[in-house]
Amino acid sequence: MTKKFAGFTALPLAALALALPAAAAAQDQNRSQSRNQSPTVEYLSSTPADEQPDVLLDIPKLNVEEITLEVDNVEARLSLDARVANLVQLRAGADVSIGNVKLTIKGVEAQAALVVRLDNVRAIVERTLTTLEKNPEIIETLGNTLNNTVDTAGGVVNNTVSTVGNLTNSLLRQGQVLDLAGSGLQLVKETVNSAGQTVRQVRGGDGKLYEVVTDSANKILQSRAL
Repeated sequence: MTKKFAGFTALPLAALALALPAAAAAQDQNRSQSRNQSPTVEYLSSTPADEQPDVLLDIPKLNVEEITLEVDNVEARLSLDARVANLVQLRAGADVSIGNVKLTIKGVEAQAALVVRLDNVRAIVERTLTTLEKNPEIIETLGNTLNNTVDTAGGVVNNTVSTVGNLTNSLLRQGQVLDLAGSGLQLVKETVNSAGQTVRQVRGGDGKLYEVVTDSANKILQSRAL
């Protein structure tokens, strides 16, 4: 039954009893949504798609009742390494060291957000790739540099082989009298073969072993590297 009193209408008690809990529940839901809406979600909602961050860490809610931390030594390293062939190398890092820390926290509620943008790094890499695409001679230059490096390494090997050959051709030349002390050669082993010739194993200044065969007059008959 509904009754009117001086300008307002009195609702039935049953309808009033249903309306009050519904309004309270709506208010609680609005407060809950407001609390759960983190700054990061709001940030992403207001940021255009082409400006979204590369890395996003969102901690919408953190409740801590009690934390006890005792640290003697902590090291943390964070690094970024971006490379394009041997042309561009970008490195960014953070190094943190903590020692002798004692921390006690009670009853904490917090929100945290980490936004990382790598636009500059991406732009540098993309510009480098574009430069390589428009100037292919750079790649050819890198190839020539690699060829020169290989040629240099080959020259070093050839020089080493030549050094060994020069040792056998100069100090251990056939018909020359073998002089171990004067030649800087170290005797390792000495035997006599079936022909009565002396066979010696000597170590040269290059650390390599050589076999030298001499006659009774100590003249070199033949020599070779072992």
